[in-house]
Amino acid sequence: MGGFARIGDNEITILGNDAEISTDIDPQEAQQALEIAEADLSRAEGKRQAIEANLALRHE
Repeated sequence: MGGFARIGDNEITILGNDAEISTDIDPQEAQQALEIAEADLSRAEGKRQAIEANLALRHE
């Protein structure tokens, strides 16, 4: 996942690799994925694991 955002003139333009329609997102599933990603980040040992966990957290 990645992308760019431009903010200016009271307008936001977003260019992303993928997107989901908000009505397609299951709030319970999203919350569970967030909690797993946060737990992985808190257990990360070393810089590499911390970076990988941080990237996973941002994706969730």
